[in-house]
Amino acid sequence: MKSNNKLKTASISVYGLFSIVFFDVFIADSNSALLLPKAEASVTSRLESLPDFSKIADVKQKKEAFFATLYPIIQAENNHVLQLRKLINMLKNVPVAKLSVKQQAWLRDISKNYKLENEFIDDSTFDELLKRVDYVPPSLALTQAAIESGWGTSRFAKQGNNLFGQWCFSEGCGMVPSSREVGKGHEVAKFDTINMSVRSYILNLNSHESYRELREYRATLRQKESSFAGITLAKTLTEYSEEGKDYVEKVTEFIHQNKLQRFTVAFESTIQTITD
Repeated sequence: MKSNNKLKTASISVYGLFSIVFFDVFIADSNSALLLPKAEASVTSRLESLPDFSKIADVKQKKEAFFATLYPIIQAENNHVLQLRKLINMLKNVPVAKLSVKQQAWLRDISKNYKLENEFIDDSTFDELLKRVDYVPPSLALTQAAIESGWGTSRFAKQGNNLFGQWCFSEGCGMVPSSREVGKGHEVAKFDTINMSVRSYILNLNSHESYRELREYRATLRQKESSFAGITLAKTLTEYSEEGKDYVEKVTEFIHQNKLQRFTVAFESTIQTITD
Protein backbone atom coordinates (compact mmCIF):
# COMPACT_ATOMS: atom_id res chain seq x y z
CA MET A 1 0.00 0.00 0.00
CA LYS A 2 1.04 3.54 -0.63
CA SER A 3 0.94 6.07 2.25
CA ASN A 4 0.01 4.32 2.75
CA ASN A 5 -21.39 -15.04 14.66
CA LYS A 6 -24.23 -12.84 13.10
CA LEU A 7 -24.38 -9.19 12.32
CA LYS A 8 -24.80 -7.26 15.54
CA THR A 9 -27.33 -4.56 14.73
CA ALA A 10 -29.51 -4.27 17.82
CA SER A 11 -27.04 -2.03 19.60
CA ILE A 12 -27.41 0.74 17.05
CA SER A 13 -31.05 1.33 17.90
CA VAL A 14 -29.62 2.67 21.15
CA TYR A 15 -27.22 4.81 19.14
CA GLY A 16 -30.15 6.28 17.22
CA LEU A 17 -31.90 7.19 20.48
CA PHE A 18 -28.66 8.68 21.78
CA SER A 19 -28.37 10.85 18.69
CA ILE A 20 -31.85 12.27 19.18
CA VAL A 21 -31.25 13.02 22.86
CA PHE A 22 -27.83 14.41 22.01
CA PHE A 23 -29.36 16.78 19.47
CA ASP A 24 -31.96 18.09 21.94
CA VAL A 25 -29.38 18.71 24.64
CA PHE A 26 -27.03 20.37 22.18
CA ILE A 27 -29.70 22.84 21.11
CA ALA A 28 -30.60 23.51 24.74
CA ASP A 29 -27.05 24.46 25.70
CA SER A 30 -24.78 24.90 22.70
CA ASN A 31 -21.92 26.35 24.74
CA SER A 32 -21.33 23.31 26.93
CA ALA A 33 -17.92 21.77 26.19
CA LEU A 34 -19.24 18.46 27.49
CA LEU A 35 -21.38 18.20 24.38
CA LEU A 36 -18.42 18.30 22.04
CA PRO A 37 -16.92 14.79 21.76
CA LYS A 38 -13.25 14.19 21.13
CA ALA A 39 -12.06 13.55 17.62
CA GLU A 40 -11.31 9.93 18.52
CA ALA A 41 -13.93 7.57 19.89
CA SER A 42 -13.71 5.99 23.33
CA VAL A 43 -13.28 2.23 22.95
CA THR A 44 -15.46 0.19 25.27
CA SER A 45 -14.60 -3.23 23.82
CA ARG A 46 -10.92 -3.55 22.96
CA LEU A 47 -9.72 -6.38 20.77
CA GLU A 48 -6.05 -6.92 21.58
CA SER A 49 -5.47 -9.23 18.62
CA LEU A 50 -7.35 -11.32 16.10
CA PRO A 51 -8.45 -14.87 16.97
CA ASP A 52 -6.56 -17.72 15.30
CA PHE A 53 -8.90 -18.34 12.37
CA SER A 54 -6.64 -21.18 11.14
CA LYS A 55 -8.31 -23.39 13.74
CA ILE A 56 -11.53 -23.25 11.71
CA ALA A 57 -11.35 -25.94 9.05
CA ASP A 58 -14.40 -24.95 7.02
CA VAL A 59 -13.42 -22.14 4.65
CA LYS A 60 -16.85 -20.50 4.60
CA GLN A 61 -17.08 -20.53 8.40
CA LYS A 62 -13.57 -19.11 8.62
CA LYS A 63 -14.47 -16.21 6.35
CA GLU A 64 -17.68 -15.48 8.23
CA ALA A 65 -15.81 -15.56 11.55
CA PHE A 66 -13.34 -13.02 10.18
CA PHE A 67 -16.12 -10.71 9.01
CA ALA A 68 -18.13 -11.09 12.22
CA THR A 69 -15.09 -10.25 14.32
CA LEU A 70 -14.26 -7.04 12.49
CA TYR A 71 -17.72 -5.73 11.62
CA PRO A 72 -18.66 -4.48 15.13
CA ILE A 73 -15.39 -2.54 15.34
CA ILE A 74 -15.90 -0.97 11.92
CA GLN A 75 -19.48 -0.20 12.93
CA ALA A 76 -18.43 1.50 16.16
CA GLU A 77 -15.74 3.64 14.51
CA ASN A 78 -18.10 4.68 11.73
CA ASN A 79 -20.78 5.60 14.27
CA HIS A 80 -18.37 7.96 16.00
CA VAL A 81 -17.48 9.56 12.69
CA LEU A 82 -21.19 10.11 12.02
CA GLN A 83 -21.61 11.64 15.46
CA LEU A 84 -18.90 14.16 14.63
CA ARG A 85 -20.52 14.80 11.27
CA LYS A 86 -23.88 15.52 12.89
CA LEU A 87 -22.32 18.16 15.13
CA ILE A 88 -20.41 19.73 12.25
CA ASN A 89 -23.68 20.06 10.34
CA MET A 90 -25.33 21.64 13.40
CA LEU A 91 -22.55 24.18 13.80
CA LYS A 92 -22.61 24.91 10.08
CA ASN A 93 -26.10 26.33 10.56
CA VAL A 94 -24.81 28.81 13.13
CA PRO A 95 -23.33 32.08 11.81
CA VAL A 96 -19.55 31.82 12.20
CA ALA A 97 -19.48 35.04 14.22
CA LYS A 98 -21.84 33.48 16.77
CA LEU A 99 -19.80 30.32 17.33
CA SER A 100 -18.45 30.16 20.86
CA VAL A 101 -14.72 30.02 21.55
CA LYS A 102 -15.09 26.37 22.61
CA GLN A 103 -17.00 25.49 19.45
CA GLN A 104 -14.37 27.09 17.24
CA ALA A 105 -11.60 25.33 19.16
CA TRP A 106 -13.44 22.03 18.72
CA LEU A 107 -13.79 22.58 14.98
CA ARG A 108 -10.07 23.36 14.71
CA ASP A 109 -9.27 20.19 16.66
CA ILE A 110 -11.43 18.07 14.34
CA SER A 111 -9.87 19.81 11.35
CA LYS A 112 -6.37 19.03 12.59
CA ASN A 113 -7.24 15.39 13.20
CA TYR A 114 -8.50 15.13 9.62
CA LYS A 115 -5.36 16.82 8.24
CA LEU A 116 -7.15 20.06 7.44
CA GLU A 117 -5.13 22.91 8.88
CA ASN A 118 -7.11 26.10 9.55
CA GLU A 119 -6.07 29.23 11.38
CA PHE A 120 -9.70 30.31 11.55
CA ILE A 121 -13.15 28.86 10.85
CA ASP A 122 -15.12 29.90 7.77
CA ASP A 123 -17.69 28.37 5.41
CA SER A 124 -15.02 26.53 3.43
CA THR A 125 -13.96 24.77 6.64
CA PHE A 126 -17.36 23.17 6.98
CA ASP A 127 -17.52 22.20 3.31
CA GLU A 128 -14.17 20.42 3.42
CA LEU A 129 -14.78 18.82 6.81
CA LEU A 130 -18.06 17.32 5.63
CA LYS A 131 -16.20 15.69 2.74
CA ARG A 132 -13.75 14.11 5.17
CA VAL A 133 -15.87 13.30 8.21
CA ASP A 134 -18.03 10.52 6.83
CA TYR A 135 -18.25 6.76 7.08
CA VAL A 136 -16.44 4.10 5.07
CA PRO A 137 -18.69 1.31 3.77
CA PRO A 138 -18.17 -1.84 5.89
CA SER A 139 -18.07 -3.90 2.68
CA LEU A 140 -15.00 -1.98 1.56
CA ALA A 141 -13.30 -2.04 4.97
CA LEU A 142 -13.85 -5.80 5.40
CA THR A 143 -12.54 -6.47 1.90
CA GLN A 144 -9.36 -4.48 2.33
CA ALA A 145 -8.73 -5.99 5.75
CA ALA A 146 -8.97 -9.50 4.33
CA ILE A 147 -6.82 -8.75 1.27
CA GLU A 148 -4.14 -6.69 2.99
CA SER A 149 -3.77 -9.01 5.99
CA GLY A 150 -4.20 -12.34 4.20
CA TRP A 151 -7.26 -13.03 6.34
CA GLY A 152 -5.30 -12.01 9.42
CA THR A 153 -2.39 -14.38 8.76
CA SER A 154 0.30 -11.92 7.64
CA ARG A 155 3.29 -11.14 9.86
CA PHE A 156 2.18 -7.54 10.11
CA ALA A 157 -1.33 -8.55 11.21
CA LYS A 158 -0.08 -11.05 13.78
CA GLN A 159 2.77 -9.00 15.22
CA GLY A 160 1.46 -5.48 14.74
CA ASN A 161 -2.34 -5.68 14.40
CA ASN A 162 -1.90 -4.02 11.01
CA LEU A 163 -4.79 -5.23 8.87
CA PHE A 164 -4.63 -2.64 6.11
CA GLY A 165 -0.96 -2.44 5.12
CA GLN A 166 -0.53 1.05 6.48
CA TRP A 167 2.93 2.60 6.55
CA CYS A 168 4.62 4.96 8.99
CA PHE A 169 7.72 7.02 8.36
CA SER A 170 9.73 7.53 11.54
CA GLU A 171 12.44 5.06 12.58
CA GLY A 172 11.11 2.48 15.03
CA CYS A 173 7.46 3.36 14.43
CA GLY A 174 6.64 -0.11 13.17
CA MET A 175 8.13 -3.15 11.45
CA VAL A 176 10.63 -3.03 8.62
CA PRO A 177 9.37 -4.91 5.52
CA SER A 178 11.79 -7.56 4.33
CA SER A 179 11.22 -6.37 0.77
CA ARG A 180 11.97 -2.69 1.49
CA GLU A 181 14.25 -1.19 -1.11
CA VAL A 182 17.62 0.21 -0.15
CA GLY A 183 17.32 3.89 0.66
CA LYS A 184 13.68 3.69 1.64
CA GLY A 185 12.72 4.64 5.21
CA HIS A 186 9.12 3.53 5.59
CA GLU A 187 7.98 0.87 8.06
CA VAL A 188 4.73 -1.03 8.43
CA ALA A 189 2.82 0.56 11.30
CA LYS A 190 2.10 -1.30 14.55
CA PHE A 191 -1.11 -0.86 16.55
CA ASP A 192 -1.87 -1.74 20.17
CA THR A 193 -5.32 -3.07 19.27
CA ILE A 194 -7.37 -4.10 16.27
CA ASN A 195 -9.62 -1.14 17.08
CA MET A 196 -6.75 1.27 16.48
CA SER A 197 -5.90 -0.38 13.18
CA VAL A 198 -9.48 0.06 11.96
CA ARG A 199 -9.56 3.66 13.24
CA SER A 200 -6.32 4.52 11.48
CA TYR A 201 -7.56 3.00 8.22
CA ILE A 202 -10.80 5.01 8.25
CA LEU A 203 -8.93 8.19 9.09
CA ASN A 204 -6.41 7.48 6.35
CA LEU A 205 -9.12 7.25 3.67
CA ASN A 206 -10.78 10.34 5.13
CA SER A 207 -7.70 12.54 5.25
CA HIS A 208 -4.80 11.43 3.01
CA GLU A 209 -4.33 13.32 -0.24
CA SER A 210 -4.17 10.03 -2.19
CA TYR A 211 -7.86 9.43 -1.45
CA ARG A 212 -9.24 12.84 -2.33
CA GLU A 213 -11.11 11.29 -5.27
CA LEU A 214 -12.87 8.87 -2.91
CA ARG A 215 -14.00 11.75 -0.69
CA GLU A 216 -15.17 13.87 -3.62
CA TYR A 217 -17.12 10.98 -5.10
CA ARG A 218 -18.65 10.12 -1.73
CA ALA A 219 -19.74 13.74 -1.29
CA THR A 220 -21.39 13.63 -4.72
CA LEU A 221 -23.27 10.49 -3.73
CA ARG A 222 -24.49 12.26 -0.60
CA GLN A 223 -25.88 15.10 -2.66
CA LYS A 224 -27.76 12.54 -4.74
CA GLU A 225 -28.99 10.86 -1.54
CA SER A 226 -27.29 7.63 -2.57
CA SER A 227 -25.78 5.00 -0.31
CA PHE A 228 -22.07 4.29 -0.33
CA ALA A 229 -21.61 0.85 -1.85
CA GLY A 230 -18.10 -0.49 -1.41
CA ILE A 231 -17.88 -1.45 -5.08
CA THR A 232 -18.80 2.12 -6.00
CA LEU A 233 -16.04 3.73 -3.96
CA ALA A 234 -13.51 0.99 -4.77
CA LYS A 235 -12.95 2.49 -8.22
CA THR A 236 -11.23 5.47 -6.57
CA LEU A 237 -8.55 3.36 -4.86
CA THR A 238 -5.96 3.10 -7.62
CA GLU A 239 -3.48 4.86 -5.31
CA TYR A 240 -3.96 2.41 -2.44
CA SER A 241 -1.74 -0.24 -3.96
CA GLU A 242 1.05 -0.40 -6.52
CA GLU A 243 -1.26 -2.77 -8.40
CA GLY A 244 -3.36 0.24 -9.41
CA LYS A 245 -6.38 -0.70 -11.52
CA ASP A 246 -5.73 -4.40 -10.92
CA TYR A 247 -6.16 -3.73 -7.20
CA VAL A 248 -9.51 -2.05 -7.85
CA GLU A 249 -10.64 -5.10 -9.83
CA LYS A 250 -9.47 -7.38 -7.03
CA VAL A 251 -11.41 -5.41 -4.40
CA THR A 252 -14.53 -5.27 -6.56
CA GLU A 253 -14.47 -9.01 -7.29
CA PHE A 254 -13.89 -9.79 -3.61
CA ILE A 255 -16.94 -7.79 -2.55
CA HIS A 256 -19.08 -9.57 -5.13
CA GLN A 257 -17.81 -13.07 -4.36
CA ASN A 258 -18.32 -12.71 -0.61
CA LYS A 259 -21.60 -10.76 -0.90
CA LEU A 260 -20.24 -8.09 1.41
CA GLN A 261 -22.71 -5.38 0.46
CA ARG A 262 -24.94 -7.07 3.08
CA PHE A 263 -22.74 -5.56 5.77
CA THR A 264 -23.08 -2.07 4.34
CA VAL A 265 -26.85 -2.53 4.06
CA ALA A 266 -26.97 -3.72 7.67
CA PHE A 267 -24.97 -0.71 8.81
CA GLU A 268 -26.99 1.82 6.87
CA SER A 269 -30.24 0.34 8.18
CA THR A 270 -29.15 1.13 11.72
CA ILE A 271 -28.33 4.78 11.33
CA GLN A 272 -31.04 7.43 11.34
CA THR A 273 -30.29 8.61 7.84
CA ILE A 274 -27.44 8.59 5.38
CA THR A 275 -28.32 12.00 4.03
CA ASP A 276 -27.60 15.42 5.50
